[in-house]
Order: sequence, then structure tokens, then C-alpha cells
Amino acid sequence: MAINVVVAPTYLYVRSRAPENDPPIRLAFGKALDRAISQYNYYSMHTTRSLLGKAQRCAMAVLRNELKNMRVEVSGEELKEQARKMWRILAAWYKSPYVRYLRPKTHVIIMKSGDFVGALYAQPDFEDAVGQFYEVKSFDIEKEPKKHVQVQAGVFSLLGPLFLVYFSEQDGYYTVKQKFVPGDPQVLDDVVDFLKSRPEGSETQPLEKLLRSFPSRIYVKENSWKRAKKL
Repeated sequence: MAINVVVAPTYLYVRSRAPENDPPIRLAFGKALDRAISQYNYYSMHTTRSLLGKAQRCAMAVLRNELKNMRVEVSGEELKEQARKMWRILAAWYKSPYVRYLRPKTHVIIMKSGDFVGALYAQPDFEDAVGQFYEVKSFDIEKEPKKHVQVQAGVFSLLGPLFLVYFSEQDGYYTVKQKFVPGDPQVLDDVVDFLKSRPEGSETQPLEKLLRSFPSRIYVKENSWKRAKKL
């Protein structure tokens, strides 16, 4: 008998449990940095030239577009300050070991509890050659712990070893740091409750199609959640 799975992207789950309340300029900056470092890593695999200038132009174009889409106006001086900050962060990224990593394929985390089968699409920012994942944040997560980061990391850590990568500022200069996030499958109880509610944006997909289309991690709850090879 075909098994149907209620599946949703991780961001829907995170948003339901910990809505972001950052100022628009900060949200736009984070999206701009994400796009810039992803493209930087990809194109740096094909050239020996420095791509910092191109990464900066990419980031600022994304930043302006995000602000436009949010209908947020900022002063020229504020935009210049964001550009200076972006350049310093990108310079720190350029010197880091993370420039060697590429964005992984979207994975699917499949969970079975009783008769219910649900799943989340999950795609951290980067993956290395030994299957470790990295999620990048544009701020210092130690100085500014945020619940949405914790919730997102709780999901991504079920894919495999996960590190949160973040930027620490001192005297105007940035260094790149990382923090290991241990996986805890027990968070899946709450994920299952979320998926059982059939949230807007979720869909139903045949299990076979998910397994055929995406790299997967499977968890089954008996007395507690355990990793499994199959349902």
C-alpha cells in the first residue's frame, strides 16, 4: 500500500514556533549575505582570482532589492554603513575554511509516529566532503541568542553533524566562528504536532517519490525517536 506523507519546508515550522522580529534592514542584510557567500563559494571553485568585489556587488544588489520589496526606505548614509559592514564580513569569510564548501541538495527528514508519517524539507547552507553541515548566521549567536536559530538548528542537526557558523565583531573587524549543535530527535514530537495540523503551505506526497527525489533521513518513534534505515 502506498504511504502518503504530509511534508512542509523547515522554514514554515520555524516560523510557526519562533517568528523573526528583526528590523527589516537586518533581515535584508542576512538574505544578501546568504546569497553572496553562496555564489562566492560556487564561483571560487572555478577561478583563482579574488571574487570579493563581485561578492560585495552581489550582496548590495540583493540588499537594495530586498528593501525595495519590503517597501523600506533607508538613508544613503545607512546604506553606506551596511556596505562597509558587508565588506568586512565578506573579507572575514574569504579567509575562512568555509569557502571550500557548497550548498547541499535539499534533504527530506521523514518521521513516523504511530500511523502518521510526516516530513520536513531541509537545506542547510553548506556541506563538506565528510557529510558535516553548516548553517551561517550574519550575527553573533553567542551575544544575541535567538529562538528561531535554535529551532532551525534543532531540525538541521537531524541530518548529521551540524555547525552554526557566525561572525563575531571586535573594533569593527570580524572573525568567523562556529558552534556545534548536537542532534536531539525528541524535537520531532513537536514537528509531528505541527504537521498533523496540516499547516498552510504543506503538501501530501507519496513516500516513494520523496525517497526517490531527495536524500533522506528517517526517524521512527517506538518508545522514543530512533534513526532508521526504512519505515
